Amino acid sequence: MTGNRPPDRPASPSGEVEGQRRLEGQRRLESQRDGKGPVESAVLLDQPFDRDSLYALRATLEAHASQAGLPEGRTSDMVLIGHELASNVILHGSGNGWVRLEVADGMLRCEVVDSGAAHPEQGTPGWPYQFGHGLWMARFLSDFHTVSHGPGGTVVTVGFALPSPLRPAFKLTRQAQNGRTTLSLVGDLDQRTAPDVIATVEDLISTTKPLRLVLDLSGMTFWDSTGITALVTSQEHVAAAPGATMALAGLSTEHQGRLDSLGFVSFTYDDTSH
Repeated sequence: MTGNRPPDRPASPSGEVEGQRRLEGQRRLESQRDGKGPVESAVLLDQPFDRDSLYALRATLEAHASQAGLPEGRTSDMVLIGHELASNVILHGSGNGWVRLEVADGMLRCEVVDSGAAHPEQGTPGWPYQFGHGLWMARFLSDFHTVSHGPGGTVVTVGFALPSPLRPAFKLTRQAQNGRTTLSLVGDLDQRTAPDVIATVEDLISTTKPLRLVLDLSGMTFWDSTGITALVTSQEHVAAAPGATMALAGLSTEHQGRLDSLGFVSFTYDDTSH
């Protein structure tokens, strides 16, 4: 494989040295999870990729993300984004690049570098910001993302917050008051809990007429793409029921912006109870 290492990176260490560094990173992560001490930064992966190694890259990203403590649904999101960004390097960039994965400041950060695009002013095509494609996914699904161009090439960094292992268990509670029903969610909204949310909303649609639903997400610890899909599905089902309405409460401006960026579904927000 002939990945182009960015100019500001040192030469690739030997396999033995690189293996020792990854092992040390894993030990530091285990120490953090065991409560033996804080970890400021731990490099988990630092390697080149090309067209022939995309499949292996997905498996490697998945293994490291899971080991770092990223939940299953968010691991799937991160692997999808990493694969799409690497595909951008291959399809829209130089054809090979570099990926770096590390834990820093309570987040899992994935950096994808196309060092062959070091001179965008010379006509190197930019990566597309298109619905459903790499950069759009990075902006929509990750907790933060940056894109930069410079002497080192095009660099895209995405970050995923690592949730506390002590976060509350998932719970849905209903409360009817003043002609509206509040469905409060506590815990994770992810691929495990999303079916419960959809089923509960469908039950309310069939038993409460007209349904004026407020879905309170102020107790949500994090979401993944499946959880977002559950919100979209619930909104579509409510919109199809005569006289029914649904509003989301307790979401930050950032989370509201992510939902609004979908474009194909319209959400209403109601934070009057907070």
